[in-house]
Amino acid sequence: MTQEQYYFGQGKVYSRQRNATGAAAKWRWIGDVSALSLAAESEAITHRESYSGTRGVVRNIVMPTGMTVTGTIHQLDTDSLAAEIYGTASAVDAGTVTAEPIPTVEVGDTIKLDHPGVSDLVVKDSTVSTPVTFPAENYRFDAAFGSLEILTLPAGITQPFKAAYSYAGGKQVNFLTAPQPEIELRYEGVNLAENNAPVILEIYKASTGLLKELALIQSGTEVAGREFSASVLLDSSKPRNGALGQYGRLIQVATK
Repeated sequence: MTQEQYYFGQGKVYSRQRNATGAAAKWRWIGDVSALSLAAESEAITHRESYSGTRGVVRNIVMPTGMTVTGTIHQLDTDSLAAEIYGTASAVDAGTVTAEPIPTVEVGDTIKLDHPGVSDLVVKDSTVSTPVTFPAENYRFDAAFGSLEILTLPAGITQPFKAAYSYAGGKQVNFLTAPQPEIELRYEGVNLAENNAPVILEIYKASTGLLKELALIQSGTEVAGREFSASVLLDSSKPRNGALGQYGRLIQVATK
């Protein structure tokens, strides 16, 4: 009798982007993935006979039409989002601003500076010869977001104001600026139901689906997760009848 085997998986998911020639970039761990599934899709061709009077089914031909990988990812970073939002991730360099103009304001107005991560902020008025510094006690300043809320406007201050400050670097991703990416996926997991036996899933070529939803405010008791999907494509660089197949493979690693 064959010994039964059960599966309860946990593990890491890696991806790397392919270019037009099929070459790939470095593998990147995409972060905490709480669900990962592979589904096959098919179309059935059914034929009913016409000679018995009962129209019985005599042929049911299943034609594979594709496979899809879906999952839930909890990592929020620009690199992970780039593939799902069809955007381009890039670094934002730190820098300084010497005279950023601030529109004419009234008490209660909130101003957003051009850059977040602000330090060493100095706001001055428009006096030509000797600009007057706008005292910090007259506004509420949020350095992380580069936000100023005007509390009071003392006499002797000439608008518009100008801001000088330093700002921190960071990372960003723009939206819908890149073509649909093709990626490789690799899952490295352990089967907790069978003494942590190693399991590997490889998808050689897949096109990512567009982001379905990015929840930015949570009211429950769990951190945010977003669904991702990718359509598995045929990798013609691999032989049709080879041991690797042309779509992917699942490996159960032998343990001692």
